[in-house]
Formats: sequence, structure tokens, C-alpha cells
Amino acid sequence: MLARRRRIPVVYTYHTRLEHYAHFVPLPGALFRNLISHALIRRFANRCHGVVVPTYSAEEYLRMIGVKSPIFVQPTGIDYPRFQQVDAPALARLRTALGLGEETVLISASRLSGEKNIDFMLEALAALRRRSPRPFRLLLIGDSHERQRLQEKIAWLGLAERVTLVGAVPPEEMASWYQLGQLFLFASKSETQGMVIPEAMAAGLPVVAGLPVVAVRSSGIEDAVKEGVNGFKTPGQQEPWCARVALLLEDEALRRRLSAQARAFARQHSIECFARAMREIYATTLARAAKERNGS
Repeated sequence: MLARRRRIPVVYTYHTRLEHYAHFVPLPGALFRNLISHALIRRFANRCHGVVVPTYSAEEYLRMIGVKSPIFVQPTGIDYPRFQQVDAPALARLRTALGLGEETVLISASRLSGEKNIDFMLEALAALRRRSPRPFRLLLIGDSHERQRLQEKIAWLGLAERVTLVGAVPPEEMASWYQLGQLFLFASKSETQGMVIPEAMAAGLPVVAGLPVVAVRSSGIEDAVKEGVNGFKTPGQQEPWCARVALLLEDEALRRRLSAQARAFARQHSIECFARAMREIYATTLARAAKERNGS
């Protein structure tokens, strides 16, 4: 409304699959998930002069629900240099505080909420403990209303010594936490991009390598995780997901190769690259709007 009054174009950045958040809405789940969420997005996007999405799968979804506005695919940038900075004393203090030894450290970061599929990951790790002799420790970064329930589930699964719920971590400290790990795990099915994935790929140790990723296949993962290149993506089934994690736990040479390629992928998603691309998107949108106003 304000844009029409000022006669300026609107660019909408689309980053949330609303249908995956039906459990937060006081309406029948199927009604919101299958009808209302799509109608809200379609109506708003079609009133804009352009829509920015982080992945091609997000573009495909918007076209499928009837969005006609111009769509620009542009992954959000990360502060790449920040994840290259290594604070050795801070890392040493973290390792000591967490009691980390020679085990392989797995990292995951997400809100502790239903749409993030944490239960699936915990159950798969319980199966992994039974199938692989390689010791591991998962540091799960994030917090939310389900923390107590998940802590109880960890104990019930016998994972109390294998999984640590870290809680919320300030953004400026995330690089150090990523650098503790050798592998990044992700199970969410609700992402449009999953910003923690390129961050993790940028931040491994040694400095020439990032964290390879094992993720559940979903629309927001398709463009970020290149199968067998910087990680693996599997169906939302315990056996294939668990098998890929076990493979990277036990095959150090493969893990190192994917780590180097993960870092190269993350470098392409710096804030500088993102800013240049967004400048072009805004310029294109302004030019198109001016052309429409002039009737040409």
C-alpha cells in the first residue's frame, strides 16, 4: 500500500515455507497447510514487482502455487571471512569445557522445534551407535520450547554421553563452535535455504577445509548440498541417512575430500557476491517499473 502511494516498486524476499509451520497456527492443520498458507504467499508475492528466493526449488514452489511476478534466484550471503578466523584459546577452552577427547565431533544447529525434525536425527544417531564402532559426540546448537522434551528423549535413547544440547550461541561465537566439528548434520525439512549449511561449510579446521554435510533431502537443501561433492542428502528415512553418517565417520579420506570441496562451495556465497547480485536485482526492478510507468 505504501509503495503504491509512493509509486515505488516492492521486492519481496521469500524465505519461509509457511505450510511447515501449521502446528503454530490455531486453525485445522490441513486447512492451513494445504490452502491458506499457499494463498497468503501467492497473494502477497503477486502484488510485488519482484521476488527474491534463495534456491531454484523455492522458485519452482512459487510458480507451482501461481506466483506470476518476476522471480530472482539468489542465495543469501554469509560473512565468509568471519568463519575463517580461528581463536585457538577459545577453541581450547570450549574443548575442555565440553570434555571432548578423540571422538569425532558432529555439529548441528537449529531451533529445537517440531519442524526441524530433531527426533528423526536423535533416533538415527541411536541406530548409528549400534552399527558403527567409531565414537562420536553431537553438539546440537539451538534452543526453543521443546528442549526439555528432547533432553528426556536423549536420556531414554541412551545418548546422554553422545549428544549435548548446547543451547543458544551468540552469532559472533558460531565460527568457534563449527570449528570444533568434523561433520555437520541437518535433518530439517522446512528450509528454503538453511543458512547454517554454508556457514558450516566455511568454518571447519584446518583452515583449508569446511564441514561436509549430511542432510535430509528437502527443497531448501537441494541447491546447497551437492551429492558426493560437499556432502550427502538422503530421503527422510533412518537407514540411508544413518549409512551416510557412518560412511563419513569411518572414511577419513572421503571426509577430507568433501571438506575441501565444502569450503570452496561456501566461498562462492560470500556477502560481497550476494551484495553485487542484489544490486543488479534492484536495478533491474527499478528499470522495469520505470518502463511500466512510462507505458513503453
